[in-house]
Amino acid sequence: MQPSKYKVLEELGAGGMGKVYKGVVIGQSGFQRPIVVKQLRQTDDAGHIRMFVDEARRYAVLDHENIGRIFDFENVDGKLCIIFEYIDGWTLIEYLDRHRELRRLPDVDLSIFIASRVCRALQYVFERSAIVHRDISPSNIMMTREGTVKLIDFGIATQSGTRDSSLTGKPAYMAPEMVVELRADNRSDLFSLGTVLFEMLTGERLFQGKTTAEILEQVIAGHHPSPRTFNPAIPDGVMAIVRTALQRDATRRYASAGEMGAACEHFLYDKGYGPTNLTLKQYLHALFPEFKPPRPVAREEFPLIEPTLIPIGDAPSTPRSRRDGREEDKTPVAPSKRAYNVAVPPPDAPPTLAPSRPPGPRPRPRRLKTRLRPR
Repeated sequence: MQPSKYKVLEELGAGGMGKVYKGVVIGQSGFQRPIVVKQLRQTDDAGHIRMFVDEARRYAVLDHENIGRIFDFENVDGKLCIIFEYIDGWTLIEYLDRHRELRRLPDVDLSIFIASRVCRALQYVFERSAIVHRDISPSNIMMTREGTVKLIDFGIATQSGTRDSSLTGKPAYMAPEMVVELRADNRSDLFSLGTVLFEMLTGERLFQGKTTAEILEQVIAGHHPSPRTFNPAIPDGVMAIVRTALQRDATRRYASAGEMGAACEHFLYDKGYGPTNLTLKQYLHALFPEFKPPRPVAREEFPLIEPTLIPIGDAPSTPRSRRDGREEDKTPVAPSKRAYNVAVPPPDAPPTLAPSRPPGPRPRPRRLKTRLRPR
């Protein structure tokens, strides 16, 4: 059996069907690239295998800036694996936990910015394949070190309107219809995103309880506190977005992720400016100051190319005209073997000026005397 080009390094987490590892793909001439390997745990369960294969197929057709990309579907060490891009950054869980450690609330504008990028991902997915994610939660939203928001993990995604045989998902982020009717459509994802947005704005989880049953009772009831209970500084425009997304009746929510995303971006940019990926990048690096960009390795550093001084006498000659009008042949001179040292000033050195004329009166030009010869 030929060895796999994928190598598993360390475990990153575990889910219902399998585990997630950090790995590396090994290519020719020492080429290596970090990856994420999602490995199926139970290879003897036909239902799990079918769901795992379906996840790989769903991912295979998705290609969007705000969605984690799939690279391959491969057998690694005897187990089925989905190979994803390695996202160098932080999950929204780490983002929220860091703010709790610092005892401060996340920036409101950046919270809306993150939600707007998730909306872009959800709209693309629904338009592309009519897929409902069904697991919008802080653990499935990531931010790269460059400030790009990524939606990941389509493990329990289904076609819109599909009725499930059992309750699937994270209770604290489920839409009411997912609990009561065991079905989900694109507006269910928007309710889940609304709960995530509530948590970003307040630092508190919307639905809390000691047991799953307590949490689901709150989801079904549809009664929840105002975000301003925890953060009175939330603007009216943001309150309107949260209220609409968290409507218990799905018909009263935004009709699509595109519509919710437009509301978010209208709030952000209606004043003529707003956050970008660069804004989020700078915020993240200030939030996680322990990160230091890696120094480039020595072999990737190129030396300064100095100018070359070629003496005039060593340059190839060009044909010159003789007095009689015919061109004079001249064999090109071979390059000189003499060495010439060129002094290159440092980048911050002041420019060198030509020496100035000494003070004093300017000398008068000499007149040429000519003699007239008699004819």
